[in-house]
Amino acid sequence: MANLNFTLKEEDWYESQPIQLSTGKFAISINFGDAANNRVVVYKSSNGKDYVPYKTALGVGEFCDMNVDGLIAGQYVMVGCNELPISSSFLESSDGSSSASKSDILAESGRAQLAESQLEQSINAVKTALDELVGTVDATTAIDTFNEIETFLAGVTNEKTLTGMLAVTDGKAVTAQTTADAAKSTAQTALSKATANETKLNTIPEMPENDGKIYGFL
Repeated sequence: MANLNFTLKEEDWYESQPIQLSTGKFAISINFGDAANNRVVVYKSSNGKDYVPYKTALGVGEFCDMNVDGLIAGQYVMVGCNELPISSSFLESSDGSSSASKSDILAESGRAQLAESQLEQSINAVKTALDELVGTVDATTAIDTFNEIETFLAGVTNEKTLTGMLAVTDGKAVTAQTTADAAKSTAQTALSKATANETKLNTIPEMPENDGKIYGFL
């Protein structure tokens, strides 16, 4: 609880010192003594310089006890009245800090739930990938499959990458195909020559049969 100190600002008008709020709720208690028909105005400001009326009480009697809420921590308030009080006090609520703590807890809880959801999604993604790799085989076959993959990948190093191994294999396959094509071409050429020779042999005329006579000699 703090005291409000009023000073005369203009004729018949007094204002208290500015107070920066730690929460959004507070109460003021003002004792005007025997004065009646008083007016009390609560001003607010977000920068501590430009104040606007926020709450007004008209026709106040000897005492004014007012609860004010709806503001936020960090704003400034001050109180104005048309009579100089003989006593006054300012009491700020502590509920705001408690609410802030609850808000922090809720926010942290939300972040934890989000992280848990993301972790669960990651685990499900890994499980799906393993299911696709292993399929519906039993545990023994699955282990054998992983062992085969591990054995194959054992030869894959920084200097000998999987891509490089596949490229070499592909190159060997191309070379083998080229050799096979050349052999096939050679065989076709030999077959063509043999066919041509057979054709020539078939065109040679047959010799007449020997009649037992000798010709060309006297």
